[in-house]
Amino acid sequence: MHADAPHHPPFGLGAASVARLMQWPRHVLHLVVKYQQNPLRAARALAYAQVAALDAWHLAQPLGTAGAQIAAHRATSLMLEQLYPHEIPGQFEARFAMLASQCLAGDATDERRTAVWDRAETFGREVAATLIARSLRDGAGRVWSPRQRPPDFNGAWQPTFPLYAANPSEGMAPSWLPWVKPSAQRYDPAPPPRPGSAQHQHETREVLETSRALTPAQREAAYAWHLDAGSVTPGGLWMLRALDLIEQAQPHADEGAAIARGLEVMAAVAVALHDAFIACWRIKLRDWSERPITAIRRDLEPGFIPLLVTPSFPAYVSGHATVSAAACEVLCALFPEQRSRLIASAQEAALSRLWGGIHFRCDNDEGLRLGYAVGREVVAQRALTSTALRPVDPNTYRRLAAR
Repeated sequence: MHADAPHHPPFGLGAASVARLMQWPRHVLHLVVKYQQNPLRAARALAYAQVAALDAWHLAQPLGTAGAQIAAHRATSLMLEQLYPHEIPGQFEARFAMLASQCLAGDATDERRTAVWDRAETFGREVAATLIARSLRDGAGRVWSPRQRPPDFNGAWQPTFPLYAANPSEGMAPSWLPWVKPSAQRYDPAPPPRPGSAQHQHETREVLETSRALTPAQREAAYAWHLDAGSVTPGGLWMLRALDLIEQAQPHADEGAAIARGLEVMAAVAVALHDAFIACWRIKLRDWSERPITAIRRDLEPGFIPLLVTPSFPAYVSGHATVSAAACEVLCALFPEQRSRLIASAQEAALSRLWGGIHFRCDNDEGLRLGYAVGREVVAQRALTSTALRPVDPNTYRRLAAR
């Protein structure tokens, strides 16, 4: 599904307002594809955009529903202007003007509209400035150095066919600033099985035998979930799922409640995706474990080529499994009636990496466990924004957002 494809919101008060605000994440996904962003960069952009919208909505509540919407549009447009500096100048400004102008269509007087608009823009700019400052110190600008490579050991990750990339993609991601502070009790995957262990031998053979006996359905699922740079990415697919669930949900009787619900869903999923990638990459760079192609070519079949191209970073744990479980956990909490379908999707995302021949089973199983833990923290803390509460003034917002 194309990120900018037209969608028809459900009938009900607030549906048009929600649909306008949901144009922003769709546009971000369009930019993710356009700039061929990797899954981690895509998740970062989505998180900043959605947190900007939700924080501005909360901050501008004194202005009423119309003003709060304008603030949300303003904050998001300025945040994206920062994240995508190579876009045509004025594009985000024009999109903001188009969407925000529709928020005051029913207001009484020109004087009233001007007053609300000006104050809403002030709130939106405040949020954008705070989050832009955060983005400049969140660690995403750091560059991994080959000096950080661990000493070689039996089972260490090696460059693999056909990319033969020597350095891991986004090697500094473990140090990125998360939105939700990790709990000291968060699930921490044990080190992976290494060559010479019975489990490693069993799982290596399982990848080879699975690759030789793929069913058409497994092959199709492996390709469908292979969402690398140039696609909406795995996180983007879960954001599209969240958008669909928002549109299919029973409409709220109150416009403000409908808007808040939509913004909170999107921010929660985006934050969970972002933090799940950080958690996943911490384990990848901690354990530096080899990929199936390395083990199979060494121990079983020298000419083995998996169905999918092996990514250029360590195997354990699976990124697809981790972020899918995190998004699944959040969406299950917000849409409990969809629980069985969401869990099935997360499990398929994880298994697709085994079917693609690029992950061992333990990579997927442990990734799911880690992702569910991250998702539970987002739900438990209700830290769906950078503040975790509804701020009452810009000074309060700035102090809390800088935590």
